[in-house]
Amino acid sequence: MIPSIQNIVRHLMFQVQPSDFEQFVTELRAKAVSRSNADVHALLAEAVIALNSALPLHHLSNTRFHPRSAVSPEQLGAASDLLLTTLEADSTTYHQYATQQIGALEQSQLLRLAQLANNGEHNTWWGHDYASGLWEAMLKGAILVTTNPVLVGLAAKQQPGTWTPVRDKLRENNPTAEAETIARLMTIKVVVANARLLRDIWTLSDRKLGLVSLQLSPKTADNADVMIADALDIYDELCCELDGTPNTVFKVPGTKAGITVARELTKRGIGVNITVNFALPQQIAFAGAIEDGTATLSFRTQMDGRVDDPIGEELREAGVLDWEEVKTWATTAIRQRDYGMLCLPPEEGGLGFTRSFCLGASGRGPWNILRSVCNGPAPLFLTVFPDRQVEFDAEPRELDPSAIWQPIPPEKLDTLRKSRIFCQAYEPDGMSVDEFDTYLPVERTLAEFCTKYDAFVKWCGGAPIEVLN
Repeated sequence: MIPSIQNIVRHLMFQVQPSDFEQFVTELRAKAVSRSNADVHALLAEAVIALNSALPLHHLSNTRFHPRSAVSPEQLGAASDLLLTTLEADSTTYHQYATQQIGALEQSQLLRLAQLANNGEHNTWWGHDYASGLWEAMLKGAILVTTNPVLVGLAAKQQPGTWTPVRDKLRENNPTAEAETIARLMTIKVVVANARLLRDIWTLSDRKLGLVSLQLSPKTADNADVMIADALDIYDELCCELDGTPNTVFKVPGTKAGITVARELTKRGIGVNITVNFALPQQIAFAGAIEDGTATLSFRTQMDGRVDDPIGEELREAGVLDWEEVKTWATTAIRQRDYGMLCLPPEEGGLGFTRSFCLGASGRGPWNILRSVCNGPAPLFLTVFPDRQVEFDAEPRELDPSAIWQPIPPEKLDTLRKSRIFCQAYEPDGMSVDEFDTYLPVERTLAEFCTKYDAFVKWCGGAPIEVLN
């Protein structure tokens, strides 16, 4: 989308007061009629799509903010029809485009998940897990995004026409910079762009939503001092870029050194997102460290597929015939216990931590989302890869507000216990802090991240796109 068009649509969604909404739409249409051209048609199409998306939930139609003046569904529909009629008369192409996009939104199960969360019917919120495409995800209800150098590299591989010129411009502007510096600059560029897109949601939600997770080099996961220094340097850069407190959190690895980093950053009021994180012992250690800090909001990511997969391997080796189906219950069981132990208040049997929350990521299928829907007192977050978003939206889903509390089938849990990796993750004392760095999913994930990070750095240094394969 052309930046100027996106800015106008964002202004309509987040800045225009409900009392001025109808007048703004009327004036927008009048200007479009008087200046009919492709850019105007594109603007009308994007405005219509936004009116039918999740975006009005944050401001225009939010009755919590505007109990007496919130824009009603009927007003949104009338405004959409007005602009669509104008498009139909002036541009068949953009009218068809807008109509197709509205149809997709009407069928989106992720949008329905977001609508139910905003209505207070459950407390599960979803976000985008990629380096680009955030605006499209926001239309379906995404309220956060997580990214890292590896995902920036993946985006560059899949969209070289978009990202190679960005890299080349950075190299042109920094002719003496090393490849790793370009990689850092490119990652920051992506983070800042996404932070600006989400900044209105961050402000409107009193800084509880609209956050961007930023990961630095995975190659320093065992060095607390280096990680802290890098995070503080980049935090200062982000403050300048965003003219104030950044709506960002730093992804900190679930290693022994990471506990020190999480404690130090949150003590300074800087939020974190614990990544390379799979097991309840990790969750407990990091939740305690974060709770001692002053950061408003932090996440404890559980990388679902990256622990389900090796659990499945162990089950297969143990002769379990239905290991592929059984492994899908592994992180369901771990997250259920995590939420119950750490997020529920003491009167309900939990520890009542209030500064860090569960976040499911790296899901392998719709079950990772469906079994995480939660109506508990603490929010539960999910980030979803683009391909998994398409998969989830492909058919109607039954969204049970209390899905997270559904008992794990006893036979599944008994079978899962045949996996040592599962027992280490599921039991609160399944491993010690000293064992975090040698836990198989941690070792595997860091090794893969480091390999892909090296490839990304080479590409940032000018290597051909094939290096990212």
